[in-house]
Amino acid sequence: MQKQKALVFYTYLPPWRIDVFNEMATYFDMTIIFLDADNEGFSYNKTILTEKLKAKHVFWNKGFKIGSKPFRFGILNFINQYKPEVVFSHEYSPTSILLAMFLRLGIGSFKLVITTSDNLEMSKRVSGLKSLARSFVLSNSTGIVVYSDPVRLWFEDRFKYLKVAVCPNIQNPKSILSKSAELVIIAENHKEKFKLHDKKVILFIGRLVKVKGLDLLLSAFSQVDNEHTVLVFVGKGKEEDSLKTQAQELGLLNKVIFAGHFDDINLYAWYTLANFFLLPSRYEPFGAVVNEALILGCPVVASKNIGALEFIKEGLNGLVFDPENPKDFQYSIKKALEQFQNTGMNRPSLMLSNFENYVEVFKTIIE
Repeated sequence: MQKQKALVFYTYLPPWRIDVFNEMATYFDMTIIFLDADNEGFSYNKTILTEKLKAKHVFWNKGFKIGSKPFRFGILNFINQYKPEVVFSHEYSPTSILLAMFLRLGIGSFKLVITTSDNLEMSKRVSGLKSLARSFVLSNSTGIVVYSDPVRLWFEDRFKYLKVAVCPNIQNPKSILSKSAELVIIAENHKEKFKLHDKKVILFIGRLVKVKGLDLLLSAFSQVDNEHTVLVFVGKGKEEDSLKTQAQELGLLNKVIFAGHFDDINLYAWYTLANFFLLPSRYEPFGAVVNEALILGCPVVASKNIGALEFIKEGLNGLVFDPENPKDFQYSIKKALEQFQNTGMNRPSLMLSNFENYVEVFKTIIE
């Protein structure tokens, strides 16, 4: 059976989207147009990531930007060149607005499907120009793919003409677990380099920025019994110096490790060393790292403010807490240190959702 032709307009190539794109490419004759891949805020190694990407792709930066929004020339040329039967576009961006306008004017006959990373609160709070853009784009769309069931229900209630499906930022466990032997070796190297033998490890992976709540984490960590326990920050960001200063002021310099930036398998190895992964965000549209941790059997202790809460089953594969409630934060760390004792590659996956079932919605939403 001949595959339908599809175009995907996306901003850049994050590690957690590769498996979704590769799975989509089994359904469609698909080309991805990356519109902002060279944005200086994206520290991912584009060369390594594109080697893993099986779908045809183009990096396209002709045009200009207003703030963080790329306005790209040549979108209609891509439509005319590839003649797609379905187009996937991310968010209510200038490109999505342009595609919706083409359909409104009868230019092209493709089905338009929008993807959004807005969590429930973000969806509810949309106002002003973004609200107008969302209404216009969705009124010309076949469907929208969101990250969680609460968001799906919200859209179904308010946009009754629209097909709504769920596919979060999720990775294929096979692509991570296929390198188990290498992960063991790299984890041992990390353990040796950072002197983690006989230590309990609380792990954070992500950007070191204020919205992640890492100052709150340091304060909470200083108030619990942290003997034989270290807090490891993996990542870089503009708050690194202030976090180091805070750690020193709290007397935690020998308890906190700023490990730096890691990619790919060198990053995944950290999850195998951790007793649990802690994500204390003040605000987080989703949190793809939650999926990575659970695949590798690492429990997740997460802020109530993240979008990936559906992955966490309280007491089974993690805990949920209020990062701005010091007592709740401290209690959650204490409870997690007591409950989550195991580390290593022998832990079973704690990811309770099926990758293939999620990604299949990109095919079924246009049927």
